[in-house]
Amino acid sequence: MKDMKNAFEEYFKKLINFSKQTYGAKPTVTFTNGLNKELLVSKSNEEGEVEWLPQLQNIALPWNEIEGKVGFMISKELREYYTTFLFLNLSGKYGGVYLYFQPLSSQEEILRTIFRQYSDAQSVFPHSKTFLIGSANYYNDDGYHIFYDNSDLKTFCYESDTKKEILLSYSLAEVISTMEAFE
Repeated sequence: MKDMKNAFEEYFKKLINFSKQTYGAKPTVTFTNGLNKELLVSKSNEEGEVEWLPQLQNIALPWNEIEGKVGFMISKELREYYTTFLFLNLSGKYGGVYLYFQPLSSQEEILRTIFRQYSDAQSVFPHSKTFLIGSANYYNDDGYHIFYDNSDLKTFCYESDTKKEILLSYSLAEVISTMEAFE
């Protein structure tokens, strides 16, 4: 299994190359005052866009406390997902699915993000060990969400109205490292 740090590095290399080739700049997001300034590498341009770069984290989370609150052990892969890089955008095409992961942009917010993503998944999959980590678009249907099932380590998309599930992989790192980057 691929490790999360290498997966992120492979993806971010593709994202930076895509942005430079397409826009002649580093990856950009719309500027807001709430953005983590440590990730920004330019001032806002005339369109309100600002360049950013991912940042390696150095955070130690209280995993015993987290696991006590959710009631189960968090997989190594998911732990690494939350603690390896901070980023403002993680989106790409994997197979025929366009994936949009929720940003992990601030070390101060990581703990709240973990609990929110777990809670959000419980509204769709009650009593599961699942986390809602993003949204997806499949054949122009943007009603899909990206889930990570901590029980069997699978990453999948699910559309609540139709109950349609699309298995992406049994490795979140594989999805991140192999998806085609775009902004």
